[in-house]
Amino acid sequence: MTPWEDPNSIWKTKSAYMSWLRGAVRRVWKDYPLRKEWKKNSLRPVTKQEKLSKVYHPSTKNVGQCVFCKEWMAGSKLECDHKLASMGCKSLEEAKEFLIYCGAATSEMFQLTCKNCHKIKTLSERQGTTFEDARVEKQVIALMRSSSVIQIATLLEMGYSGDLVSNAAKRKKVYREHLKGLEV
Repeated sequence: MTPWEDPNSIWKTKSAYMSWLRGAVRRVWKDYPLRKEWKKNSLRPVTKQEKLSKVYHPSTKNVGQCVFCKEWMAGSKLECDHKLASMGCKSLEEAKEFLIYCGAATSEMFQLTCKNCHKIKTLSERQGTTFEDARVEKQVIALMRSSSVIQIATLLEMGYSGDLVSNAAKRKKVYREHLKGLEV
């Protein structure tokens, strides 16, 4: 019997149980001592010149560079990311591999990423697209979450009008193609 099949179970479905289990394993990753030590060693102290020039917030002590955007930023704004994507955790069979992925990783498996680039990388892995296509898609998603008035105003400023901005699906397509540099 599986946990979600137990009559006294709080998990009514396999999906609900796997969601809980995935979260529990991710907490192992969050507290993984090797990950924390690797991140600490991957950062460098803010230099005196950077402090005098006020390059970073005054409370910033350590900085690092995102492997994707190459920007230097406070260590608190950087995440320790796995270089390779996980296979997921949608079944009990996958859960064992996911536990090893999160709780038995070694330092050569890590890279520093800023939060935004990490989200883009995750989207590219989920969609099976390139990092650049995922970056464009994130921008499209952000525009489409705004009101239709803002969407239309944004596209009008870009020089699009009429039928091209008449409905959400067309606005989404036009914006995506514009960001990719395609002719609309």
